[in-house]
Amino acid sequence: MSVDFEYWCNLLAASPFSLDHAGCQWVFNTFGHMSQEDKIGQTLLPLARDLSPEAMAPMLRLKVGGIHRMPSRSREVLRTNAAELQSMSEIPLLLSADLEFSEKGSFSDGTWLTNQMGVAATGKDAAIEQMGEIAAVEGAWCGFNWTFTPVIDLDLNPRSSVVNTRSFGSSQESVSRAAELYIEAVQRNGMAACAKHWPGDGLDERDQHYVTSINDLSADEWRATFGKVYRRAITAGVKTMMAGHIALPVFQTSPGRAASLDSDLLRMLREELGFQGLIVSDATAMVGFLSQGKRTDLMPACLQAGCDMVLFPDRLEEDFRSIQNGLENGFLSPGRLDEAVLRILALKASLNLHASPTVRDFTEGTLQTHQSWAQGIAEDSITLVRDLPTLLPLTPEKYPRMLILQVADRHSPSGPLPPLQLANMFIKHGFEVTVHQAGDSINHDNYDVALYLVAEEGLSGKLGSLKPDWSGLHGAFPLTLYRLWHDIPALMVSFGSPYHLYDAPECGTLVNAYSAVPDVQFAAFQALIGQVPFRGQCPVDPFWGLLPSQRWS
Repeated sequence: MSVDFEYWCNLLAASPFSLDHAGCQWVFNTFGHMSQEDKIGQTLLPLARDLSPEAMAPMLRLKVGGIHRMPSRSREVLRTNAAELQSMSEIPLLLSADLEFSEKGSFSDGTWLTNQMGVAATGKDAAIEQMGEIAAVEGAWCGFNWTFTPVIDLDLNPRSSVVNTRSFGSSQESVSRAAELYIEAVQRNGMAACAKHWPGDGLDERDQHYVTSINDLSADEWRATFGKVYRRAITAGVKTMMAGHIALPVFQTSPGRAASLDSDLLRMLREELGFQGLIVSDATAMVGFLSQGKRTDLMPACLQAGCDMVLFPDRLEEDFRSIQNGLENGFLSPGRLDEAVLRILALKASLNLHASPTVRDFTEGTLQTHQSWAQGIAEDSITLVRDLPTLLPLTPEKYPRMLILQVADRHSPSGPLPPLQLANMFIKHGFEVTVHQAGDSINHDNYDVALYLVAEEGLSGKLGSLKPDWSGLHGAFPLTLYRLWHDIPALMVSFGSPYHLYDAPECGTLVNAYSAVPDVQFAAFQALIGQVPFRGQCPVDPFWGLLPSQRWS
């Protein structure tokens, strides 16, 4: 491809890359010295679960454009690994992570923060900005320079387990505002943000990990909802977008094609919405992607459709060859590859990686500030949905004997989760607490109050629903049919999905806490015993369309 220097210089100098002359010069100088193999390597963004030199070697040999790592490792391990990777890479690497916080996505030895819905429940712009700043600063301490956040999906279908608490809510206006604040906070602190999942998840209850999902809105409906959210993110200067394995049939000549593989939807993002940043596909190991054809054909097709980087090519050398073969057989044009590489290099230059790909120094004082913010956000997020029988506050004088029902073994798709800690908090406060063992009988006369604790956050890759696990709470069938609402004063606290009244409309008292990170558990405890007020505002309809008679009685 003969590069139109003037065209690309003007494009790269504009939002979202905003490169100066030196940055543009580096992009073109680097591009001019690249072989076709170098260019293919730059489009690949593999996942590194193993950070050993042996595991890194194939990635570095192929000169991949970036590497995705998990934030759950220690800061020192990630810092050291990042410095080593950058020192061994001729072209600086994009080092990405899903910095979504919550139990699954928080830094192991950094700030544990609630999820996006919990932050939105505070109703405070400052909380969203703090979330973005924590992600950028603590991510930089670990060597990351790109976060696959924010999730700007609209939580319009409460049955969706992949959106739910990962989103800022269901309102186009509030999600647009939150997206803008978050993106600006992340990027002014030196990290690239990534708005996901184009063209918008949250309508289909199915998960892209297991099927190509569908956004079935009409053109007018989409433009009035997701379209406005994406325009706001673009106006905010978001540097990157993630193309989901989601179809939007109303705009497609091939209805049902995943956006990550659909030139209509990616062209729409460029031309109708005016986005000129980098487009990365969602993970190519997902069924939503692989169900669309042969993997060897899909890898070059993803780039040809308009994605600039291919996420998680888990058969790295095979996928590299597939793209190479795509160039040779005409599935992928050299011009499209060049466009992708220029945007990849421009993203790196916009992050100043060409000048200084060093790891930001850790400061204890900043970490303490972030943790103070997280505690404040937790306190401001706890939401009292209703307390019809006026059970609250809970005091050991009024309810000395407490029964807690919770699922004993908690898991995410990535592995086990720690047990909830509220029982210990209530014991220290003077309550006599019994933690129910599923399957045991319950003598109502032995308890003054029962507390259901449910902790199912929205998670990617989760099989099944986020509804209360009645077998885990009470025991196997027929104990799954048991409820305590009319036998003991009973309430429910959700450290996850905000929709549990739909399955427990007779529960008179419900508190939504959105996440089970430690600060949120403590904040919920404080609110339950009356030490702090309930300040949260639910970012969705917690009644999920229940009739008025079921909402209030």
